[in-house]
Amino acid sequence: MQLRESFALRIETDDPFRMWSGHGDLIVPPDIVESEPALYIGGGELLNAPDFDQGINFTAERIEIQLSGASTEVIRLAIEAAAEVTNARVHFVTMRFDMNWQLVEVEYEAVFRADKISVQSDEGDARSRTITLSIGTEDTNRNRAPMAYFTDQDQRRRSETDAIFSNVSGINQGTSRTFGPR
Repeated sequence: MQLRESFALRIETDDPFRMWSGHGDLIVPPDIVESEPALYIGGGELLNAPDFDQGINFTAERIEIQLSGASTEVIRLAIEAAAEVTNARVHFVTMRFDMNWQLVEVEYEAVFRADKISVQSDEGDARSRTITLSIGTEDTNRNRAPMAYFTDQDQRRRSETDAIFSNVSGINQGTSRTFGPR
């Protein structure tokens, strides 16, 4: 059986936003994410998304999903929702249809975190408006702490009276320190 594929986005805001890359509205039956039938609005060929990787022990991934040719009303809604979308969970969904475009399968491929929505307007020969949703894996927003050294000087900078690391300078590789009273 040959299947047709389309992709969709589900953004977990107060009122979840759902869009798929087909034409017209699509009702998705309840499943592991949707508790009741959900309406996905059609973005048609205007909605595009790049491929993404699902690797292990790789660098954090960030992708951008674009909606080109957006109407004035959609632009207004995007600007209003920009603050609510930041840090919202974004489900990237693959939808499979039979040859008659009847929904056969809904597969939630990945979960991302929304970073920001940006709106761009091109005033060339024909005016074009594009909404871009930047999303990334959870690791794209994580900061790593700087290297910490357990030295008396570092600890006394944090707390002048704390002498817990005063004996660290006498410990080196191959030395063992017995703890407790001497």
